[in-house]
Amino acid sequence: MFEWVKSNVYSLVVTLNPTNITLNSSAAAYFQDIRWCMIGIDKKNLSLAIRPVTKREVDLQLVSKEQLHKVSIGKGYARISNKAIIEELSILLKQTIDGLKMHAQFSDKENMLVVDLSELMNVKG
Repeated sequence: MFEWVKSNVYSLVVTLNPTNITLNSSAAAYFQDIRWCMIGIDKKNLSLAIRPVTKREVDLQLVSKEQLHKVSIGKGYARISNKAIIEELSILLKQTIDGLKMHAQFSDKENMLVVDLSELMNVKG
């Protein structure tokens, strides 16, 4: 019996780099008209969430400015630069972060991209 291999073409991939979080084109599609996001870390469940924040939410001040992170959109990717978040994730995961690729899922209900960080824990230890 064949076990069908998952395609990378439509997979949502988040790459954790030393100074930023990079979203591949499939994940970046959820941020195409977005310039800001919020980032959350669930330390208990080892999850990372990236929630797009609309211009309207910013204009109406529905989100605290201290919680906003700039989303830079490139051709085929999106990037969120924040070394402090990467350092916090490195401490949480007890490993150096340098190009770690993780699969993500977009939760329509919560309107956010969610990364299961425990995936790294299962692979690394």
